Amino acid sequence: MPLLISEDDVSGLLTMPEAMNVVEAAFFAQAQGAASNQPRGRFFLPGGVFHHMAAALLPGQASGGVVGTKTYTSFPGGTRFWVQLFSAENGDLLAIIEADRLGQMRTGAATGVAARFMARADAETAAILGTGWQARSQAAAIAVARPGLQKIRAWGRDAGRREAFCREISETLGRSVVPAGSVEEAVEGASIVACITAAREPILKGEWLAPGAFVAAAGANRITAREINEEAVARAAVIVVDDVAQARTEAAELIFAHEKRRFTWERAHPLAAVVSGQTPGRTGPDDITLFKSLGIALEDMAVAALVYEKARAQGVGRPL
Repeated sequence: MPLLISEDDVSGLLTMPEAMNVVEAAFFAQAQGAASNQPRGRFFLPGGVFHHMAAALLPGQASGGVVGTKTYTSFPGGTRFWVQLFSAENGDLLAIIEADRLGQMRTGAATGVAARFMARADAETAAILGTGWQARSQAAAIAVARPGLQKIRAWGRDAGRREAFCREISETLGRSVVPAGSVEEAVEGASIVACITAAREPILKGEWLAPGAFVAAAGANRITAREINEEAVARAAVIVVDDVAQARTEAAELIFAHEKRRFTWERAHPLAAVVSGQTPGRTGPDDITLFKSLGIALEDMAVAALVYEKARAQGVGRPL
């Protein structure tokens, strides 16, 4: 009997270390040919947008074998996220999951996995650009990926939200989180930089990046929005995306850099290749590395499968 799993259920079941582990395992499975991802499609309607994406993890892999879709609507009244999870063995519907919290966690988890393989092992200072809902899971994931992290600088346009974010994350992570008055101040000397904003035009300039910096650009997934400029792309020695096909239509930072001849698509490596060891996440301590995160269904299905298994084990969720 399928389960209806609510936002509150997801929040109570899911931790960042667990989310990162299953996302990493899903990318490893993809590298072995045991998982696949279908890029996002969008229907543009008179009053809003309907988004849909799908992925599969085959039986015997980290998920136990699931296939599913994530669909969501963006209308003036808000954005609503749902995952439908099915068995990859017999096609049964396993769960319908409210997926706003799930999406927040998987987006952070993808950055955390990339940081494990692409950030310097001795990273002590990070910058978070953005102080909204998604920024919280970025900070949590970076702290898991690099336990030796000592300080996080946070920047956001609203000073009050910036201060509140720093207080909250300092308490949550037990690390120093301090506000920065500008993007340049936030990223100065930072070994890890996570961009998670709603910016339409670049806020991060490549010339501000310190040697050895790892950049996760995770806030934009459409052609009309960019967080980093062409110089940031051009300076990166290693460029990784969660899905190359999806990046070719959604990663505006890479598309613009390509049009200006600062980047070629041959330089874009899938995260699956890095996780599996086929492609190095960095080749030296001074490499600037870039992870362009778009948010893909493979990440959603990996985390949804974990949530479903924990819900069953703990008697959480409403049977349908």
